[in-house]
This record gives sequence, C-alpha cells and structure tokens, in this order.
Amino acid sequence: MIARRGLIILGVVTLSGIPTGCGRRAELTAAPRGPVPLAINLDHLRHLGLNAVVRGHPVRVVSLYAEAPDYRPVGSPARDGFEGIASVDDAARAAVIYLRDYEITGDARSHDEALGLLAFITAMEQGDGEFINFIDSTGRLNRNAPSSRKSMSYWAARSIWALGEAVRVLGPKDSTQLKSMRPVLDRAVARMAREIEAGRLIGESTTATSEALLGVLALQKAERSTSRAVLGMRTADLIAAHSAGTMWNPPWGAHVDSPGAAWHAWGSRSVEALAAAQNTLGRLEHGASARKEADGLWGRFLLAGQIPSTVTSDGTANWYPQIAYGIGSIVDGYLALAEISSDPRYAVFAGLTAAWFLGANPERLSMYDEKTGRTFDGIDGPTPLKINRNAGAESTVEALLALQRVTSNPIAAEYLHYRPVGELSTSLASVPDQREYLGPAGESLILRRGGSGVEIARASTPPITLTYWPAANPVETRLALRLASQWNAENPDVQVRVQPLPAGRSSEEVLLAAIVAKATPDVSSNVSSALLARLVRAAGVVRLDTRVATAARLKERTNSAMLASLRLPDGGIYAFPWKTNPEMLMYNVDLFKAAGIGPPKTHSELVDAWHKLARDTDGDGRLDRWAMWATLKTTWYERFYDFYALYLASSGGRTLVNNGKIVFENPAAVSALDVLRRGFAEGVLPKSNFALGRDPFMDGTVAMKIIGPWFIKELDELKVRGLRYDVTAVPSADGTRAGDSFAFADLRSIAIFSTTRHPDAAARFVAYLTSPAADRLLIEEASQLPYRRGLASDSRFTVSLARWPTLSTYATYVERSRDLDIDPDVVEIFDLLSEAYEESAIYQTTSVRDAVKKAASEARNVVNAR
Repeated sequence: MIARRGLIILGVVTLSGIPTGCGRRAELTAAPRGPVPLAINLDHLRHLGLNAVVRGHPVRVVSLYAEAPDYRPVGSPARDGFEGIASVDDAARAAVIYLRDYEITGDARSHDEALGLLAFITAMEQGDGEFINFIDSTGRLNRNAPSSRKSMSYWAARSIWALGEAVRVLGPKDSTQLKSMRPVLDRAVARMAREIEAGRLIGESTTATSEALLGVLALQKAERSTSRAVLGMRTADLIAAHSAGTMWNPPWGAHVDSPGAAWHAWGSRSVEALAAAQNTLGRLEHGASARKEADGLWGRFLLAGQIPSTVTSDGTANWYPQIAYGIGSIVDGYLALAEISSDPRYAVFAGLTAAWFLGANPERLSMYDEKTGRTFDGIDGPTPLKINRNAGAESTVEALLALQRVTSNPIAAEYLHYRPVGELSTSLASVPDQREYLGPAGESLILRRGGSGVEIARASTPPITLTYWPAANPVETRLALRLASQWNAENPDVQVRVQPLPAGRSSEEVLLAAIVAKATPDVSSNVSSALLARLVRAAGVVRLDTRVATAARLKERTNSAMLASLRLPDGGIYAFPWKTNPEMLMYNVDLFKAAGIGPPKTHSELVDAWHKLARDTDGDGRLDRWAMWATLKTTWYERFYDFYALYLASSGGRTLVNNGKIVFENPAAVSALDVLRRGFAEGVLPKSNFALGRDPFMDGTVAMKIIGPWFIKELDELKVRGLRYDVTAVPSADGTRAGDSFAFADLRSIAIFSTTRHPDAAARFVAYLTSPAADRLLIEEASQLPYRRGLASDSRFTVSLARWPTLSTYATYVERSRDLDIDPDVVEIFDLLSEAYEESAIYQTTSVRDAVKKAASEARNVVNAR
C-alpha cells in the first residue's frame, strides 16, 4: 500500500526546497523583458457592426465609414454617389476576420458576428451566383450604382472567399448553420467557373480573381474535389498569365489586369492566392509566379523603404495615398510565400512591411491603435503629408486581416517594430542596393539586392549560445540534434548546444535538482504537467504567452480551448505544449476476429471482450492468454494506462482538480474503477505482472493495450511477425454521450528557464522547435504528434501521418484530450487514486464508491493544507 503524506518525493530530490505558497515570487534570475506581443483588437470592427433586415432576413452589416473624432458609423458620402450604408465588399472580408478569430480564440461573439455577416452576403445573392453590393439604411438593395450592380465582380469574389472560409472553419461544427448558405456558395462557384473557362478575370481584375481563388482553395482544403481542384488550377493559371516584366525589367513581375495596365497596391492578392494555390494544389509554377512579383517588384519596395500606390508599366511609381488596403495584401502575400518555402526571408519581409501599421511610414505615426482597434484611413502627400484620421470599414478590415496573420508568425512578429533608416526612395528604378532597418533595441538588419531578389545581412556581432536539454532517449536526442543543426546554420547569431537531460531517476528529479543548483539550461523539451506548477511556484520558468515569438506560435498552433487547461491561475502559459500522445485502445485485429467481436465502445462491451478473449491455450487449467493487462504496480504514473484513461473517456473533459477544488468524486471515477474491479474479480484481468522487458501485446499474450502513439515506433520494430493491430477510443461508461469522451494527452512541453540571459532568443528557438517543418519531423521520426489544432485534417501533415499505421486515427484525438492538472499536488493526488485502485479494484477490500470518496477526501485535505 502507498501511504505518502506531506512532501512529494521524486527519486532523492524532495520538493521541500520549492515554494508552495499561492503567490509567485520574482523570477530567480530576472529574465530581461522584451517587446510585448501586439494585441489584435476587434472592438472597433464590432463598433462598426449594425443590425439590418435584407430581403426579409435579419443580418449583420459593417458600416462603411467612421469619421473622427467621435467615430460614429456613417454611410457613403456624396463624393461616392451615396452608395449606401454597408457593402458586401466589407462584410465578406470582415467575416473572414471573425472566422479566423473564432478559429484561434473560440470567442462566441466572433462566431455569431461571422454568421450574421454571412447571412447578409447570402441575402445579396440574386439566385444565379451574382451579387449586389450595397444596401441603404433601410436595408434596400442599391441596384443602380456601378459599384453595386448585380454582377460577378469584386463583391461576388469576396463572397466566395468568405463562404469558402466559413466551410473550412465552421464546417465540421456548424454544418446545420451553413446548410442554408451552401447553395449560394455553390451557385457562385459555378458562375465563377464560367468566367474562368472563358478566360476572363473576375470583374476584369486580378485582385477580384485572386480573392475568389482564395475562397475556392479554402473550400478545397475542407472538402477535396477533383472538379474544384481543376477550377483552382485554371484560375491560378489565368492569374499567373497576367504577370508582366521580369526580375530586372519593369514592372518587375507585377500581376496586372491587362497588358500595359498599371499595377496597383489596392488589394493586390495575386501573390497570396498563387502561393496558396501551390500549397493546396501542388503546382510549383504558381508559387514561382508569386515569387516573381515578390522578389522583383516588392523587393524594390523594401529597398525604397516604402510602398507606392501604383506602378506603371514603365516602372513609374506614385507613392500616395498610402492606405491599409495597399499594405495588408502585400503582408499576406509574403506570409503565404513563407508557408510554402523554407526561406525565412519572406516572414521577415512580412514583418517589415506590416510595420507600416505601427509607425514605419513617412509620418512615423502608428496607424493601428491596439487599445481601440481603429486603423486610420491613410496618409496623403508628399507635401504636405496629411493623415486621414477617420477609421472606416475597409482600413479596419485590411489592417486586421494582415495583423492577425503577422502575430501568428513568430518571425514576422519579431520585425513589427523595425524601421527603415535613411531617406526614403522616390524612384523604383533607382532604389539603393541596400537598406538598413533598425529594431527597437538598436538591432541592425541590412537588406541587399541579390541575384534572386532581396537578401538579408545582419550586422556582425558575437553569437550567443543557448543550451538545450531534450529527453535522453535516442529518438528525441537525434531529432534535437537535427533541428539544432538546421537552426545553427540559419541563425549564426544564436547558436544552440544540445545536451540530453542528465541521468537521473526521472526528468522531474533532474530538472528540480538543476533549479536548486541554479544550473538549469536555457530550454528543455521534456517538461511534464506534473512538474510545471512546482517550477512556476519556484519562479524557475519564463512566461511564454507574453514573449513575441512564442505568443505568435501559440496562436498559429493552438486555440483557446486547447490552452485553457494549461494556463496557470494568473492566466499565463509557462511551458509550450509541444507533443501529445493521446491514449487510445490498441487491439489485436486477428484475435478479435477469432473471438467474433468488434472493438468495445462501452464498459459493458469491454468486460464482455475480456471474457471472450481470455484463454487457456496449454490445457493446464490456468488462463495464459488475456484480453488486457492492468498492472499491479501502484506507482502514480501507472494510472495513466488504466484508471485515468478510462476516467477521461467518461468525464466530459473533467480532470481531477479545478481551481484548486477536487472534482473527481463523480460517476466517471466510480465507473472507471468499477470496470477494473470487475475484470480482476471475475478473473479475466491477470493478477500478476509480466516479465520485465517483455511487452505482452507485442507477442500476442494480451489482445488489448491502452497506449499512446509513441508506442507505434517501438511496436513496428519489435512486434512478432504477422501481428496486425488497430486503435479505437478508450471505452466509456455505459450511457456516456459521444461528445463527452476524451483521451489522456500524456503531454510534454518546452520550458525556458529563468536563469537564461537571452529569453527572447530562447523564445525564437522554441518557436522554431514547434514550427510546421519541425512538427513533420516529430511525426516522421518519433511517431509522436504535435499539439496542433486541426492536425488530422491539415494537408501539410497528411503524408507524415501516413508514415505510421493508425497514427492518423490518433491525430483525431489531439483536440479531444486532457492532460494532468497543473497543480503542485497532482502527483500526491494520483498516489491517493493508486491506493483506491489497489484497495477497490485489485483486492476488493473496500467498495469502489467508498474508495473514491476516501481518495477525494484525502486529496481535499492535501490541497486545503497549502
């Protein structure tokens, strides 16, 4: 029997030297504070939102203008022909913002705003895939203005974009909500296809055609279709055919509407759409056409230090007005190129370009205000320079679209506060060969003209060195060495030294001893949730959601729901959730077939399977083949593979502790222990431990095993010949609703220790370790899963997941998993549950209900005592 009280002992290191009070003390070595991540504020966009009734349907719209100083939403002025109060143009792009915000934050307000705007869009469709653009304050459609007439033009293209994004983001969860909108999308795509098949740009514009293509590609990501892929490729081909000039001749690869036409910055999304087409459809020539404009024309913008509004076919630039509509699409284009290449330049360029919103502009004024969410309508000039301080829908929307993505990219986010040095160029034909940009702390970044566009050269400074401790197992050590080698080659100013975790009885023991000795590394990637609360109480780790690089990667990789259980009481994230091993029930396919049973879904079916699979194969009167093995060991972490996995399968996502309160005295805990009790009491779970070093599932001795995907690599190497296996969800208590079943995450996180002298460099390295490219290596080399939203359906990981049998099934549970509570007493709580398991399940010396009640009572005493 285990009977630990007071101190938790891990190996020979006690936690008595680690503070256990509720308050955190100052970090041991005050890690220098760097720039704060930029906040994406949707308040002004919501302020512009209005209720309306259009064609009998209640909808949400976005007011066209908001004039300083009171920023009251108003409609179109006389100079624009009194077009109306709101447009599909703005509503569609605003819907994309809300959809992407909901994807990251789970904010119900963004979900509802998106649906309201989508309702407006669908109400403006005229039954044939064409749309009207404007309504007046009464909800009446403006059918006469040239910028509003029924057509397949800009507003139709943006409707396709928004509706395609809606299917991608909401499709799996809100199919009922989207049902009424889907016919409109289908008609619009069909109408678009007729234009493309005729060789015509949507609205005679590469901009509109590109935005329609973004919608088709979003739809294709959500729902693979051969005909849609063909439409996407033909659309991308048509856009690429409108590239003009060369890298060295004006207009330097710009995608223009017609031969000889000027390139304009307004919504110039050709680069973004073509890069996205390569990403989704796999045609390299589309990415090449995107890079031609970005490396040629846009590279000159970087060397000039500013972005013009138009560029004529002979290269003459007009520099004003500068508006968000002309900046945001270039930012998004660079980021799209960063996604399809391993070249970090494009993310750097995206950050430098987006810096216009924060003051890297001729007026040196921040155009975006993160306190209110407003973006000024623009800068006119050149003499005198004049700021338009109004904050209408288009400026707000275009700024938010760009900044949402920049702040989700760790590299781009780092360069938001850089500024060009020296006089800005007024000619694209004679831009300087290099341009220096300075960071907020005086960091120097030099851009130089190169053979393939603009190249990056940093000022020569002595490199700093970071120490990285990965887990000591061979697979993770090899992965760490490979990733560090790539990092070191790309980052000469920050070099990483890999040292596997020093030997010890556990990683917890080693890291705690290192804290006591003030000998922690800069970074370690083997931090368990069981240890994290103690590390935070010891002020031993750096908060990561307030560091630019790690905050950006958290946005790119996770969502609010995935982070909710990982936040400490102050709301902070102190370890980056890196890899997860959601536990499932692995079973021997042939043994199940021979027994005439299928994978069990409930506890009753599980017990029935135990009986049918237990056998005496040698006739000695004793069972020697078993359905499953539940270990007799009462070490706290052994409960991950029996009680805790069964508990989470029935608990609706409830863990053991919530806000310092013990919450496991419930039917899910009783059911989990009771099914194990039945197995032991009825003689179908072995009351013995198997030989050390022998895995009974691999040799066919047992037919089932609760295990995570890390086991697949080992199984693939050591299983007996002919063993066929599959995985299914861990069975839940009888009567459990399907949506209430969760898996145990068995999460491992990455921490930056407070002793580091270079927390921002360490944060950039952590963001690198959790990038999509690094995540693919983690899957392929270790059969382990990144803690990443949408992993199972993300086309970037399809091939990697297919490398290992059943891994794609495991991936479906990444977001339906729960880890250990980040509580300083969680190990002792598991010790108490192990006592309950031993007493009630193995030996049946007490009832299950009494055992759960006793464990909960003693756990309350533990947490109440601190």
